[in-house]
Amino acid sequence: MTSGAVKLLGIGAASLVAGALLKERPVDKVLAGIVVAGSAHLVNLVDVRPGRAGLAALALAAPGLLRGSPAAAPMGAVAAVLADDLGESTMLGDTGAHALGAAVGGAIAAGNGRLGLAAHAAALVAAAVRGSARPLARSPV
Repeated sequence: MTSGAVKLLGIGAASLVAGALLKERPVDKVLAGIVVAGSAHLVNLVDVRPGRAGLAALALAAPGLLRGSPAAAPMGAVAAVLADDLGESTMLGDTGAHALGAAVGGAIAAGNGRLGLAAHAAALVAAAVRGSARPLARSPV
C-alpha cells in the first residue's frame, strides 16, 4: 500500500467519522464527511508555494465568522504559522495542510445545514475533478 493510498483511506475514514459526529441525519453525516475530506484535499492541493495553504484556509473560513461558526479556530491556527510559512522558515507540508483543511471543513460542516453542505460538497468535488488547483502551481507567488 502506498503512502497516497494510506492518506486517501485515512482522511476519508476520519472525515466520515467527523461528519457522523457533527450531524444527526445520515445524509447530512455523509455530506459533512465529504466537506471535511474535500476541504482537506483542496488546502493540500494549493500548498505548492509558501503561504498558499494558509491563505486558502483563511479565504475558506472567513465567511463562517459572519455566522459565528467555529471557523475562528482554524483561522487562529493559520495566524500562528502564516508569517513563518511565508518567510520560508517553516512549512505546513502535507500533514499540516490536510489537518488545516480538515479543520476548516469541520467548521464549514458544523455551521451549515443540508443545503449549505450540499453546495460546499458539490463545489469541492467539482474542484477536485476539474483539477482547478493545477494552474496555481504555474502562477507566481
